[in-house]
Amino acid sequence: MPDAEPGLRERKRRATRTAIQQAALRIAIESGWPAVTVDEIARRADVSPRTFFNYFPSKEQAILGDDPTLPEGDALDVFRAGGPSGELLADLGTLLVHAAEELVDDRGLLAERQQVLRAAPELFSRRMASMKEFQAQVEDAVAVRLTATETDLADDRDALRRRARLASVVALAALRHAWWEWSDGATETHLVDELRRSFDELGALVSHSLV
Repeated sequence: MPDAEPGLRERKRRATRTAIQQAALRIAIESGWPAVTVDEIARRADVSPRTFFNYFPSKEQAILGDDPTLPEGDALDVFRAGGPSGELLADLGTLLVHAAEELVDDRGLLAERQQVLRAAPELFSRRMASMKEFQAQVEDAVAVRLTATETDLADDRDALRRRARLASVVALAALRHAWWEWSDGATETHLVDELRRSFDELGALVSHSLV
């Protein structure tokens, strides 16, 4: 069943978030990263500086966009408890879909952000740090799940760590694959659709390898 379309308020929120990011990236491309200021971003995005800070804590974050993070609440609780399907990689895919639903998926922003990051190593390093932090979140969630569902691992901390880390690396590889397919795609797909496809294909590969 397809996801429900976001309501008017949510569409406006996403549009404002996108406009702020577009403004920040255009300034950086036109004048260089040091020329970016919150006041100029707000002026170009046609919002107040106060509204800017309702969406982003800093000009750096407006350039980098949304850091990936695991969803709080029911989706994360269900995953940690061993659901929703009982298959670890499939359930990781479901969890990451929930996370990706909050990201702005605009191909134009992606191309411009890559251009800015290539010219600003300090911002690129910050992006890599955020991805490392996200992997740690995934690894921790997997470790909690494995402790609850595979009792033999609960007493073997090294085996638990290794398996949780492996699962997190595989999950982020599938996320990266989805990102590449989406960014290179000629059709108007959404990132979450490509993420579902990537995890479906990962599941098929694993199933075939076990036959």
